[in-house]
Amino acid sequence: MKEINNIPATDQSEKEITSARMEAGAFITVKDLTIKYRQQVILSNISFTVNRGEQWLITGKAGIGKSALGKAICGKIYSNGAINLDFSKTSPLKKKIVFVEQWYHFTNTAGVSDLYYQQRYQSSDAEDTITVLEDLKRSFDLSNKQTAEKANSYLEQLGLFHRIHAPLIQLSSGEQKKLQLIKAFLEEAQLIIIDNAFIGLDVDARKNLDAIFSRLTLKGMQLILIADTEEIPGCITHIAELKEMHISVKTKEVYTLQQQPASHKEASYKKILAGLHTIDKPSFGFSNAVTLNNVSVKYGAKTVLKNIHWKINKGEKWLLQGHNGAGKSTLLSLLTGDNPQAYANEIYLFDKKRGTGETIWDIKKKIGYSSPELHWYFDNNTTCLDTVVSGFYDTTGLYRKPTEQQLAEANNWLSYLHMTEIANKRLKDVSIGQQRMLLLARALVKNPPLVILDEPCQGLDVEQSNQFISIVDALMHNNERTLIYVSHRKDQIPQCINHAMLLDEGMQKNVTLQNDQQEKQIA
Repeated sequence: MKEINNIPATDQSEKEITSARMEAGAFITVKDLTIKYRQQVILSNISFTVNRGEQWLITGKAGIGKSALGKAICGKIYSNGAINLDFSKTSPLKKKIVFVEQWYHFTNTAGVSDLYYQQRYQSSDAEDTITVLEDLKRSFDLSNKQTAEKANSYLEQLGLFHRIHAPLIQLSSGEQKKLQLIKAFLEEAQLIIIDNAFIGLDVDARKNLDAIFSRLTLKGMQLILIADTEEIPGCITHIAELKEMHISVKTKEVYTLQQQPASHKEASYKKILAGLHTIDKPSFGFSNAVTLNNVSVKYGAKTVLKNIHWKINKGEKWLLQGHNGAGKSTLLSLLTGDNPQAYANEIYLFDKKRGTGETIWDIKKKIGYSSPELHWYFDNNTTCLDTVVSGFYDTTGLYRKPTEQQLAEANNWLSYLHMTEIANKRLKDVSIGQQRMLLLARALVKNPPLVILDEPCQGLDVEQSNQFISIVDALMHNNERTLIYVSHRKDQIPQCINHAMLLDEGMQKNVTLQNDQQEKQIA
C-alpha cells in the first residue's frame, strides 16, 4: 500500500466524521467594513454575519473586492470597521483561520522565488526546487502517524500521491492547486477561506474536492469559498454576492431559483463582437500548423509523453483534454518553443521541421499563447497597456519601445474588452480576473495564425468568460486561423471546436467532445 514514512494510506473519511456539537450564534460578525487599496475604495461599509454551521460562497464580478474581503477577514490586509470572530470552544479543530490564495507561491531550495517560466521544462534547473513531499515536511510533522495518515488520504483523494517526489516547479497548475488545498486541510483550522478552490482542477478532482468539503464541514470546519456560481459545492448553504460596494446574502436555494441561465450571445456582448470586424483576416501560407510524429518526453525515469502522433491542419480548432498532470502543458511547451526536448523529437510547425535553424522567437511570432503558468511568471510591474503590447515580442513584460502601430492595436484590444480605463495601471494593481483578460488580449494582439489557449477562463467571472468565449468564436470564423484550446469545463468550450484529443498518463486517446450545445464523436 502506498505510504509516507511507512504510514499506510488509509481513508479517514468515514471513521473521523462526527456531527460537531457547535454553539449556536454568530461565528463571524462584520460591521461597517471599508477596504482601500492605493487610495481607492474597494469595499465601503459592508456589514454581515456568518452563523455557526453556515458555509458561504462569495461571488461577484472580477475586481469587485471578493479576495480583498476574504483577506480582511483573515487579517491579511488592513481595513476599517469591525471584524469579530467567535471560535468554538468545543470543536476539536484549531482556533485559527487558513486563507488559500488563488495561486501557489513557492521558492527554490535556497528559499528564493526568482524562478522563470521555462525552468519547469529544464530538467537540470528543476532540481533547484523542493519536491511535494519535502514541501509537506517543511510544514507538518509527518513522523506523527495520524498526520501522515491524513496527508496520505488527501493525496490519494485528490490524485496527487504519485507526484510526491516531483519538484514543485514541474507540477501542473491543477496539481499545484491540489497541494495548496491539502496543506490547508492538514492545518485543521475552524475556518478555511479559499480563493478559487476549483481553478485548474480536472473533473474527478472537482468531484473529490466537493466530497472532502462535505466531510470536513460535518466535522465542524466552516468554509468560505471565493468563486463563481457555475459549480456550487453541495455543502454550501449561503451565496454572498458583492455588487458595487454592497453585499447581498441569500440561501443557496433562493439564489439558485432566482438565477437566469447565462448565454454566450446576450446583448451585452454585441458591442464587443461588433468591434471585431476591424481585425485583419489574413491568409497564411502553410498547410499544416502542427505535425508530431511519435513524440515522447522523459524527465529521468518518468515518461511524461509517450508516442504522440498529432496532425493539425490549417484552420482546425482543437480541444486538448486530460486530467491534471496528464502532460498537456508539456505537449504545448514543445510547440511554443519553451521545451528543449522538442529538438530530440520529430516536430513540424507551419510545415517546417523544428531544429532546422529557426530561433525560439521565429516560432513564437506565429503563435498567440496564454496559460496560467505564463501568468505566474509575468512581470506584474508592467502596465496593463504594455502587458498587451508585450504580445508582439513574446516576452513576460515589455522591455523595448513599441511602435505607434503596436500601441494602437493594443489600445484597440483594451477597447474591445472594455478595459481602456485601466490602461496605465500596473498589472499587480488590478484584479486577477482583469490580469487574465489582459493576457488573453496579449495572445491575440499580433493576429497570429495559431492560437493556443491553456485554461484561458481561469480567474474570470461568468460574464468575462462568456465574453471571451464569444470573442474566440468570432475570431475563429476565419478558416485560416488555427486553435488549440485547453479546458476542464464543458461550459467554457467555444462552439468553434471541431476536433479533440485526450491525454491520459501521457498517451493519446479518442474522446467524445461535449459542450453545452453539441456532442460529437471525434476520432
